[in-house]
Amino acid sequence: MTDYELIRSKRRSLELRVLDDGRVQVRAPLRASLRMVQAFVDSRRQWIADQQHRQASRPRQRWQDGAAFPFRGQPLTMDVSAGRNGVAVSGSYLQIRVPEPDSEPAVRQVLENWLRKQARTLFEDSIARQFPWFASQGYSQPVLRVKKMRTRWGSLSARGYINLNMALLHYPPAALDYVVMHELCHLQHMDHGPGFHALMDARMPDWRQRKQLLEQPLFQP
Repeated sequence: MTDYELIRSKRRSLELRVLDDGRVQVRAPLRASLRMVQAFVDSRRQWIADQQHRQASRPRQRWQDGAAFPFRGQPLTMDVSAGRNGVAVSGSYLQIRVPEPDSEPAVRQVLENWLRKQARTLFEDSIARQFPWFASQGYSQPVLRVKKMRTRWGSLSARGYINLNMALLHYPPAALDYVVMHELCHLQHMDHGPGFHALMDARMPDWRQRKQLLEQPLFQP
């Protein structure tokens, strides 16, 4: 029997998540019976095993001089040295200056602060390039929120927010544009039915190829 954490909330459907450390979460409606939840988990047992194997086989990111770091689909090498906090891309190197260059937590903090700033600029650019058609259909542009998400690349809330995963910065720009288009199409179709896929085909004919760029996680955080 698969061990899992059960989280109940005001939702309509069951959702299964395998976290970075291999733990399994099940999100369920308040009134869902334990028998229903267990049957759902049992029906996805092979998927759970596949995801746990996938998580375990991912290399862990190191936050130190000489470590590899993918940025926008390009493999960069960290160049970490002592100095005032700062990050810059120089050729194939990611130059990181930090007062404590031997401290991985310090290097990670400086780099993630820089990534968050990069994410806001690059994500807003992708939205701005792809939103005009939706504006012509009468939709209001959603407000960007940059997040660190474990199980999703993005989401669109009914309150007018588009949430995008900061980890998208590790993948090629085409992958980011795919996720943005995916979420914008939810303005017109909140589900993933035929209408949604038809709109994706119309707005981004190669979206399936772009989606494949996100199939393999690059590393564990």
